Amino acid sequence: MLVSVITHRGLDPSRAPYFFESSVEAFSDQLDRGYGLEFDLRITKDNKIVVIHDDSLKRISKGKDTREIRSLTADEILAMDFDGSHIATLDHLLHLIETRQREDAVSAMHLKIGSQGKDDLDIILSCLQEANPKKFYIFDTTIPTAAYLKEKNPNLRIAPSVAHPHDIKRYNDVVGGTLFSVEEVLAQRALFDGVWLDEWDLIDKNGGIKKCYTQETIDTLRNAGLWVGLVTPELHGTSPGLLGGEAHADAKSFEVLALRFQEIIALKPDAMCTDYPDYVQNLINKVQM
Repeated sequence: MLVSVITHRGLDPSRAPYFFESSVEAFSDQLDRGYGLEFDLRITKDNKIVVIHDDSLKRISKGKDTREIRSLTADEILAMDFDGSHIATLDHLLHLIETRQREDAVSAMHLKIGSQGKDDLDIILSCLQEANPKKFYIFDTTIPTAAYLKEKNPNLRIAPSVAHPHDIKRYNDVVGGTLFSVEEVLAQRALFDGVWLDEWDLIDKNGGIKKCYTQETIDTLRNAGLWVGLVTPELHGTSPGLLGGEAHADAKSFEVLALRFQEIIALKPDAMCTDYPDYVQNLINKVQM
């Protein structure tokens, strides 16, 4: 079985210096190297959609510009230069995915809770009207959002975020109720085409150790006919604004992380989202030889 590699918001630390995160240049390079893309949506002042992780420019401008994305027009954002790289509109990125994504690759569109109100969803649906839904999954939706998207466009592929029960208890209020257990997803099976597994960390209640990525979990989901994507441990170290101080033990060093990559590949998920696409792809190639 082929495990598809998805890059993480245009990052690629093993290629430093690299293009700026979430830039047209980074995404284009990663598509041309055969990978799918994980990316985030933000809606602008003029109701256009740009591809950027944060809700403001503060972090990516290193504090020089603190304006919120919703206070700027799309043209203002597109005109900005980030070390020679540039932000894309969703229309532009979907065109790149349609024309340059490899046939066996898949991308993942992160729909943050702040963009799941009806007005924002209508803007997003309008943008997706001509898109090829076979090229990507939309992940991190609530149940009402998934139902609304499916009602308006049944061809869209939705993948809710699935986490360990302890992480759901710790983080679900912070992320707006977008974390679900395997059982909850199976109960709403008609709404979903896949899942986006997220392990967060290895800490269980009372200081115990837990794992979300197990063969039992993946087999249960796949036997229900669901596509299974997951994020690798280092993503909880490179995502800004960590929610609860989570620090995945399997990302404490690259040597430890590399071992976990091998364990995850052996579970044969459909896709792995990682900051290290070339390294993970090389491991997958060795397994498949």
